[in-house]
Amino acid sequence: MVDTAPSISAKPAPAIRQRVWSALERNTCRLWHSALRMRARDITVETARRPAVILAPHADDETLGCGGVIALKRASGTAVTIFMATDGSASHRFEQSLATSREALVRLREDETRKACATLGVDRASVEFARLPDGRLEDHIAALAQSIRMVIERVDPAEIFVCAERDGHPDHQALAKAARRALRYGSYSRAVLFEYPVWSYDFRSWRPHGMSNRRGYLKALEAMIGSAKTWRMRSVDISSVQAQKAEALAAHRSQLGSYPPEPYWTGLPASFLRHFQMDHELFREIRPEEFGR
Repeated sequence: MVDTAPSISAKPAPAIRQRVWSALERNTCRLWHSALRMRARDITVETARRPAVILAPHADDETLGCGGVIALKRASGTAVTIFMATDGSASHRFEQSLATSREALVRLREDETRKACATLGVDRASVEFARLPDGRLEDHIAALAQSIRMVIERVDPAEIFVCAERDGHPDHQALAKAARRALRYGSYSRAVLFEYPVWSYDFRSWRPHGMSNRRGYLKALEAMIGSAKTWRMRSVDISSVQAQKAEALAAHRSQLGSYPPEPYWTGLPASFLRHFQMDHELFREIRPEEFGR
């Protein structure tokens, strides 16, 4: 009789294979980050004195993607306006919550955002909250584009920063599309649009759904190589404000798994956070002819 029961030594194999794939994917993201930086043109000096609007889908994205740029601009006396699109209410919807209702989470994340932005030098009056439903921005792209147009018309920035359309999160994709739509139908020749990668540094943003590890990896790698070759990358040296950015990020305790009233809440993985703890920030410049895509 053939023994069909799995042996003890065979049980860990799938978990081991998955850890190997996960490590490969993390390393690939790090190499992709390095490749983008190698091709990036430094704009540290010029961006410091250019007023900007920062469009963020969720509380913490403004600090992750642009915390250094914000601090540099404010240190130079340059105006910065933060526009927060969602209410942040869905961040821990699948995790055990002991003391925080949905309404309390919205207030908590706004408080964390104000504290983070204050650390970066942005006053309360320059932080705006659209409070659209977290996880459902794609249902509000037209209204979101209109709100963005109104902010741009009022502030008249030289630069606009928005999360990358290539980010795997649907809210990030929706906000990036809304920003392009806002600029497509406006007359803002002075403003330069930059995308800041967030979830693009997570391999899942590149892997097609439903593919095996091997096929999914190869398809994702092909797309990442293509972007590294074609994206117009810009870099900003944030070494002088790196500690300030770290302090601002620490204000987002609910997203880092360090909020004492909720000990079961998980935080962003350390391997992911490393992309935002470096001495530089990377941005993709989007030209006007790309706004219609």
